[in-house]
Amino acid sequence: MSTFSQLDLLWTSPIPFAVIALGLMLVWRGLHGSHNGERALLGQQIDMLNRIEGFRLTVFGLVLIGIGASVIWQAQWLLLLALGIGFVEILESSALIAVWRWDRRRDTTMRA
Repeated sequence: MSTFSQLDLLWTSPIPFAVIALGLMLVWRGLHGSHNGERALLGQQIDMLNRIEGFRLTVFGLVLIGIGASVIWQAQWLLLLALGIGFVEILESSALIAVWRWDRRRDTTMRA
C-alpha cells in the first residue's frame, strides 16, 4: 500500500500545486536575488558568500518542486530523490556559509 493512496484526493489536489508555486518563487529568488540584487546565484558583481546563499535558496525551491511533483505523479522514488539530494546539498551549502561567516567575523575582530 502506497503512502500517497491513503491521502484524500480533495486535500491533495491544491496542496502540491501550492508547494510547486512556492518552489518556483524560491528558485526565482535564488537565481535573481532580492530587490537590491543580494543573494543572487546569477548576479554579476556579487561575492561568493551571497552567491552560495542564492544557491541554497535555489536548491530549496527545487526540493519543493520535486515534492509537489512527486505527490501529483504519486512517485515515491521522486520524493525520496528530492529529499535526499536536497538534504545533502542544503547541508553542504549551510556548512560552507557558516564557515565563511565565522571567518569574516574572526577577521574583523582580529583587525579591530
